[in-house]
Amino acid sequence: MDLKTIAKEIREFEGVTRKKPIADLINIFKSVRSEYGNSVVDFGDDAAVIDIGGEDYVLFAADGIWARLIEASMWWAGYSSVLVNVNDIAAMGGKPVAMVNVLSSSNKKACKELLRGIKDGIAKFGVPMVGGHLHPDTPYTSLSVAIIGTVKKGCEIRS
Repeated sequence: MDLKTIAKEIREFEGVTRKKPIADLINIFKSVRSEYGNSVVDFGDDAAVIDIGGEDYVLFAADGIWARLIEASMWWAGYSSVLVNVNDIAAMGGKPVAMVNVLSSSNKKACKELLRGIKDGIAKFGVPMVGGHLHPDTPYTSLSVAIIGTVKKGCEIRS
């Protein structure tokens, strides 16, 4: 397979094309983010970089886990929810501090498997899950995780 074909397949891959609407969100928030925030880096990078004073920036990221991944392997979806968030902080040159989650499911077996994957991810990467929210009566199963981290000012890595 030649490079042109590979590039075309990547551009057309559902995992990439489904993220195109983020441009609309960026435009909606563009007018207020500098007026009300102290972000150094925001949309378009692996994590937002927030200046709260002191020697470090706070890094903040969140990821919702793709429904197709949850359907394919609930354990892997739970594990991946930790993996991708830790990766987002590391990609910015930071140290992960803590995570929270939002789990939606009325399926107890699904919750158990997702949480088992999350627990294994926490054990692997050493970043605690310190809270979150459970929607125990939804007709669907979904998982989102947010993470905070820190990075020394001037040491953040940009995409």
